[in-house]
Amino acid sequence: MRKIYKYVLLVIGGLTITACDDDYLERYPLDDITNETFWNSENDLRAYASGLYGIFGSGQHIWGDNNSDNNAPESFNTVAAGLHTADNGTWSWSFLRSCNFFLENYDKNPNLDQSVKDKYKGEVLLARAMFTAARVKRYGDIPFTTKVLTTGDVDELYGPRMPRNEVMAQVLADLKEAVALIPTKESEAGRLTKGAAQGFMARICLHEGTFRKYHGLENAEEFLQAAADAAKGAMDSGQYALYSTGDPSVDYANMFTQLSLVGNPEAVFYAQYIPDVRGHNFIRYIPESTKNGMTKDMVEDYLCTDGKPIGLSTLYQGDDDFEALFEDRDPRMSQTLLPKSENYFVENDGDETEPRIAGLALGNGSATTTGYHMIKYYAPDEVAKYDKAETDLPILRYAEILLVYAEAMAELGLADQSVIDESINLIRARAGMPGMLIADLERDPDSDMVPSAGYGVDVPVLIEEIRRERRIELAAENFRYDDLMRWKAGNFLEKRVLGAKWDALKDFKEPSGEPLYDASDDAAVLLNEDGYIYPYKNTLPGGRVFNENKHYYFSIPREEIILNPALTQNPGWE
Repeated sequence: MRKIYKYVLLVIGGLTITACDDDYLERYPLDDITNETFWNSENDLRAYASGLYGIFGSGQHIWGDNNSDNNAPESFNTVAAGLHTADNGTWSWSFLRSCNFFLENYDKNPNLDQSVKDKYKGEVLLARAMFTAARVKRYGDIPFTTKVLTTGDVDELYGPRMPRNEVMAQVLADLKEAVALIPTKESEAGRLTKGAAQGFMARICLHEGTFRKYHGLENAEEFLQAAADAAKGAMDSGQYALYSTGDPSVDYANMFTQLSLVGNPEAVFYAQYIPDVRGHNFIRYIPESTKNGMTKDMVEDYLCTDGKPIGLSTLYQGDDDFEALFEDRDPRMSQTLLPKSENYFVENDGDETEPRIAGLALGNGSATTTGYHMIKYYAPDEVAKYDKAETDLPILRYAEILLVYAEAMAELGLADQSVIDESINLIRARAGMPGMLIADLERDPDSDMVPSAGYGVDVPVLIEEIRRERRIELAAENFRYDDLMRWKAGNFLEKRVLGAKWDALKDFKEPSGEPLYDASDDAAVLLNEDGYIYPYKNTLPGGRVFNENKHYYFSIPREEIILNPALTQNPGWE
């Protein structure tokens, strides 16, 4: 990967590969490269394709769940609260043009081996599919073209949005061709592989298939089957497996704290960080810079060690005692959240005990809004490395592919016990949890996925439990908001955001033995009527809102409609 970075810097000039969204991809004009002097070698094609890799993500998505019901940031997220504005959109299409520019030019050298050219064509097709699917997810119908537009293409430049069905048909075609063209093995560390293409295809198609199913759009089955097939292709390749040393108490956590993911069988695609070349400040955010917390709703979704929800299990000890809350629970819970009061980290040569409650903690150090302090990704040795942390960060994990396969098959009505055994139960085994047995599943008495709880569909208990497994396994990996949108479960965001019981926290001690809190803190901490921390009691007194007729899409920026009257606004944003 180091060679890729150096070559991109030399050929294109001034590129810093550090960002994770399409704005970064607009910092250099890919389509200004002189055609007469480019496209002649594999290095040229590799450099151009490498410049598009930012669309696949950087792995720095730790707070991506802030817009969902999983996390509670110190200042409420406006999207989760339903308070984002009509001009909250991004309406740049230069990345699409960059992809199209490559696809119109990559084949110019007749002397370059076709398999070499096709490999990079596959990468760029995958990049175009990722970008386009993300825009469809955000806006629904979008402007779209497969050619490089010029100022003379007035009809296309000022035309209406293309219907979602037509755009996603092209995305599906791009994905299929990308999977066919991208080679099975990495040509160099960090390069896309067929398995990665299959994984990204599975992710996109699951979203589209379930969105269509639950929002009443046509052709849901086509995308669900494509998701299942793509996931199964990666599974059957024999190249991937869940990372495990046989120790369920640490294996899940350790997947996210490794200096290098090269050779890790679960890391289907990942962001590499190399000393003195590319570092990050990601790990430092967890203990020092960000006041955040996971929600009570998230915590209550973790099963007990008998494989049952807390509403069905005799092992659940309640939440009056903070440490007992973690006992006999899915081991991933204590590898995602700090399970007890302890000397958590050292900052400025001082000990701190967690969880410290935001608003009560002194100084700029870590604190949690809810009492549920996240420790997933936390690597103590990396905390002090400001902008130089070296832990590689997973972008596409094999666990996600297994989850996609299970869900897609269940949505198709094809998930029997063998499907669960080769997907969900592998994930549970790594975590030290009992396997899921379809015949033994019972509906969670606290289920929010039934009409009586306000959900519009009475989903089978199997689908509900697959969704639970997905929420737990992929916590803090920036999936939850998209999941709620595709399941048409936006009303879940209206649930009151709560944290731990204050009475379970207020007697915590400092490492010295002194009380962490004093009597005056009882009045300062915000609580609901049942004594649970209520971080938005004052800032969102009316609670969060979700408009079913509006909030499944974002608005088209108003200035774009002024510039192009052929654009129509999304419902509810007029």
